[in-house]
Amino acid sequence: MRAAPVRRAVPSMSPAVTEQFWENVFTPYRARILYPVAVAGSLIFLPLAVFDYLHGRVAISALLLCLVAMLAVDAIALYRKKPLPIPFACLLLPGCAGVTLSLATQGIYGALWSFPVVLLSFFVLPRRLANTMSIALLAAGAALTYLAQDAGTATRYVLSLALCLVVINIMLNVLDSLHARLLAQTLTDPLTGAFNRRHMDANIDEAVERNRRAFAPASVVILDIDLFKQVNDRFGHDAGDEVLKSIVALIQQPRRKLDLLFRQGGEEFLLLLPDTRAPEAMVVAETLRQAIARAPMLGDEPVTVSIGVGELHPSETARDWLRRVDEALYRAKDGGRNRVVSAEARGPRAMGAGDLRHFPAS
Repeated sequence: MRAAPVRRAVPSMSPAVTEQFWENVFTPYRARILYPVAVAGSLIFLPLAVFDYLHGRVAISALLLCLVAMLAVDAIALYRKKPLPIPFACLLLPGCAGVTLSLATQGIYGALWSFPVVLLSFFVLPRRLANTMSIALLAAGAALTYLAQDAGTATRYVLSLALCLVVINIMLNVLDSLHARLLAQTLTDPLTGAFNRRHMDANIDEAVERNRRAFAPASVVILDIDLFKQVNDRFGHDAGDEVLKSIVALIQQPRRKLDLLFRQGGEEFLLLLPDTRAPEAMVVAETLRQAIARAPMLGDEPVTVSIGVGELHPSETARDWLRRVDEALYRAKDGGRNRVVSAEARGPRAMGAGDLRHFPAS
């Protein structure tokens, strides 16, 4: 008999991963992008600054020379792989000022410079701020071109720059979506949707560090499906896969957003409970054990799990912590399976239904 299909649970990201999703998609590649931009900008704007100075446009020339100097300083820093002396976002100030001044003095020829400035802003600023700056530049450009040019020319400039903004945002939406999917694929188990072993190691280390620095408690719940090989042998591997996904879905439903579920491998899972003491973790584990035992994953055939629970001890390494909980899991297996054993206890002990309480508040 095959298990009923379940919707695949989508795990909540840890704070660090969530922050990555909201970063500008160009952030990891910013140095590679900005170095050629800085070099090319310096080489392009320097002769233009000289040209404007020779033609009496001293203010524009001064702004361009300021921009060249800032670009050159940053290009040297990037070449030497050192921190930027001048944030690239600051380069947009003389850039926007130069475009505005060019619009006022050179008309439509000055308006052409608004396009590279708008494009550059999306590489060096958060997306929302880049859009705000670009719309402000579009509004200023529209006002100045309508004053200095005929309506047809001004309208074409406004519409073309607005279309560029739309296209840039469409492309960024696609890139953000691909970036998020790629990041999720590197962190999650493709079958169950739980986080993978690699992401587990990073988060366990982070919990140990938080405990060392801020004495923040943390507990782990390691559960293993009882006699899972027999499930595969009797019902087939497809049914076994559905059991794995069903159990992940059951674990995902009641947990807090900061709790993270990982697939350690095979039929073994680890649930990390930050800011949770051992007694509360035991309650969570027993609630999960009973929920899994009651779930009709294989029709009338019950599926059970054995669970080890342990709280991180002060000055304990991640390896020692998980070893203690693994030993508790083995004691649960040796004690008859379908039970929860605390790593803090000397012998196997299965919690009774009378010990149940609700989950920690979400």
